[in-house]
Amino acid sequence: MSSPKLSKGQNLPLPDGLAGIDIIIGWARPEIEVDASALLLGADGRVGSDGDFVFYNQPQSPNGSVRFLGVRATEDGAEARIAIDLSAIPANVRTVALAGSVVTGSFGQLGELTFRIVDQAGHLLAVYAAGDAASESAFLFGEVYRRDGNWKVRAVGQGWATGLAGLATDFGVDIDDGGDAEPSEEGSGTETSPAQDSNSNVDRARGTGAPAVGSPYRLWTQARGWCDYELAVDSEHLPAIRSLLPQDFLDGSAELTLDVELVPEPDGTRGPWAISVRARGRTIGYIGAEDAPKWAGVVRRIVASGFIPTTAGRIWVREYDGWDGVDFSAYVQIALGEPGEALPVNEPPTVPYTMLPRSAFVQVTKEDEHFDVLLDFVPAGGYGLLFATLHEIVPAGGRAKPHVEVRINDQRIGQLTPQMSLRYLPMIRHLGQRGFVAACWGDIKGSTVAAKVRIDAIKANEATTDVLDGPPATIPSLRSALPDPLAYDLTPMRSLLIPLPEVRPAARLRPAEPPDGSVVRFDKSRGRYNYVAVRRGNHWETTASGDWGSIDETMSWTDLAARVRKFDIATAWDSVPRHGDPRVREYLSVVQFMVGHSYLAAVNICTDGSQRGDWYTTVTDQNGRQLPVGGNVEWSEIVSNGADVQVATAWEQLT
Repeated sequence: MSSPKLSKGQNLPLPDGLAGIDIIIGWARPEIEVDASALLLGADGRVGSDGDFVFYNQPQSPNGSVRFLGVRATEDGAEARIAIDLSAIPANVRTVALAGSVVTGSFGQLGELTFRIVDQAGHLLAVYAAGDAASESAFLFGEVYRRDGNWKVRAVGQGWATGLAGLATDFGVDIDDGGDAEPSEEGSGTETSPAQDSNSNVDRARGTGAPAVGSPYRLWTQARGWCDYELAVDSEHLPAIRSLLPQDFLDGSAELTLDVELVPEPDGTRGPWAISVRARGRTIGYIGAEDAPKWAGVVRRIVASGFIPTTAGRIWVREYDGWDGVDFSAYVQIALGEPGEALPVNEPPTVPYTMLPRSAFVQVTKEDEHFDVLLDFVPAGGYGLLFATLHEIVPAGGRAKPHVEVRINDQRIGQLTPQMSLRYLPMIRHLGQRGFVAACWGDIKGSTVAAKVRIDAIKANEATTDVLDGPPATIPSLRSALPDPLAYDLTPMRSLLIPLPEVRPAARLRPAEPPDGSVVRFDKSRGRYNYVAVRRGNHWETTASGDWGSIDETMSWTDLAARVRKFDIATAWDSVPRHGDPRVREYLSVVQFMVGHSYLAAVNICTDGSQRGDWYTTVTDQNGRQLPVGGNVEWSEIVSNGADVQVATAWEQLT
């Protein structure tokens, strides 16, 4: 069933008993930063205090019931997420208003705008597509409000030309022009853009160049490593993993490839070293207790810098018929590598630059002439990753041709061969004309007496229009490394480090019980076992040959529907002539018939098309004592003892 699409001004009741929801504000142009916000309003339509204004610089309400979860790039653009714990909203709050603002441009320039409401399992409850935005610099997408003790959502679609300050002031927030309500002036000042490829660690700048609090920072080891770390999947996390799949997933097995976040939970119940692994707002596991302390320094340094550590994940899932119903299992791997290779050994360039996407390693030459510089970058473990920049050098006079000089922290450490330089120079020159230095990933391997450096970047013939002429791709700086992982100050990010609520198993949608006399068919173990059941009053009689398996001879609809993933119901029947009918020789042919006053059904599991067949009937041990036919019969027994024999000719899936 599709989720309701709200029109402007339309409201919708939220399901009863819903503990929490996420609001997702989406837009099509990720190069324009949208500052999403939530305002907790009283009966007068105003905030009770400035603390009721939740946004990137104040990421949670006073009691934590509303939390700003950050912004991320998507295939369709970008989206901001705000979590609302409906069960914890203070009693004096009647409405949570969900809005957004832009520093530059207008909402009419953002392309498609969407306002989505999802439950804690990630299932879409409603969506509003705002189609009339124009010159507004602030926009109220919708509101979640309380009416007669129940929660509802309304699509609003109202704009302000006065930006965040105008919107906030209208709701009673005291805005200081130099205060936190506007983006900070701190940061590199370099314009940034979405990633040029999946391996980039690119952050989108606000108007001033400061990335949003909680933006992802991708581990550098992820780019070239397989998903090498197996995550122990506890039963408590299976519902969260299952919620990543469509609710009607029935394919047996599937593979998911997605980004995961590594989030320290110092105040959780698992101890100070705990690192949760999260995907799409759900905790799907934890780094092992033995490994978490090794990764604490990397993870906490990123978090203390205002970012969320991110890497690649792969999940294999299997849903199958278990003894008592549908069982689900999952195998999870994430890309970790080694902690010492997760972050660069140096800082990003201090001049305007753009990161080149990765391609293949290229060896730098003449490093031996610059070992005095390289020695400062050789990690204690002998191997590390780093930023490098590429520069065109035109020799003065002579026959020497221009070549590419490789620098680390603007210090020469070697060069590319003349032949390889020719493959990079057109791109370096083009970016230079735009005012950008070509930067790239690199690695260093060395000791106290020698070192080698390689760069990892596309060549000119591999460059796309986005690389050559798009906004620069940059990677944010991190705070300085500390020897004690527990010494990092995580306070600014504390609200994002709160352990997420456990995802409850989603109630599987079960079809309504068909009327008395209905015949349904189903299978177990992916078609290995096939059954028919007929409703007889308040119970169902099946073709099971006893009560030793997951399907009993007689079952209630509640029990039967809990153990079966999919039913087909017979919708049309045709009489079977006594002299024979080729349709009943077919594999899994189903018939219904009367024996005395007993209404029975049977399924043919014979695969060779023989006239004798191999029929399992809905005769139970109890009524079988009074009937001339048993649970497993040949076709001749059905014909000789049954009356009004009919074969099913049409089926529909029960929904």
